[in-house]
Amino acid sequence: MRYLMIFGLVCLTATTTTPAAADCAAEINKLFHGGAWDPFVRENRRETTVVRHPDGKETPSSDVLWDGPLNSINCTPNGCFMAIGSATWKGSSFKGPWTRSNDTGVADPEKFVRATNDRLAASVKEPECLGATKLDGQSALLYRFLSKPEPNEYGSWWGGRYSVWVSENAKRILRLELAESIASWAPKPSDKVQVTTIVYDDAISVKAPK
Repeated sequence: MRYLMIFGLVCLTATTTTPAAADCAAEINKLFHGGAWDPFVRENRRETTVVRHPDGKETPSSDVLWDGPLNSINCTPNGCFMAIGSATWKGSSFKGPWTRSNDTGVADPEKFVRATNDRLAASVKEPECLGATKLDGQSALLYRFLSKPEPNEYGSWWGGRYSVWVSENAKRILRLELAESIASWAPKPSDKVQVTTIVYDDAISVKAPK
């Protein structure tokens, strides 16, 4: 009798939580398709990423200016890299000076970006929709999920456990944290956390050097 009661409770719990989990997964999926994470919807912005180590120390990782989904300047401790579609340049700062570099080899950059976004969306597991919260005093919505996308055409993939703070109207990502990060070149989950803060700025412009 006790076994039957426990079994019934488990079944009841499963049937009551599954629809909520499905609703949450659908809500997160919308972020990737026409929502705050859709690269073809996102506004021009600056994304600054630091790596938080287990002892609490933070080290710089990247500082990226985005002008649409295909034009960017990514500055790292190893220098700056401009990408305009599949064309790239190397420089020492956001303002250059720029030296032409090898192309990325991606024949159709727009198709590549869309496919990367779709693979990430399709890989969402363990979705959590945690609702309203505060981020640096600002109202936000918080989502969490685990991701391990399928490899792309080059055999590469990357993912981990994401925490995502989104504006109340779900139109802007405000902050990203990636824990337990994994990748095709580093399959063991990392003990570090990548923290990305985002500032939106319509004035950001990334144009090919003359």
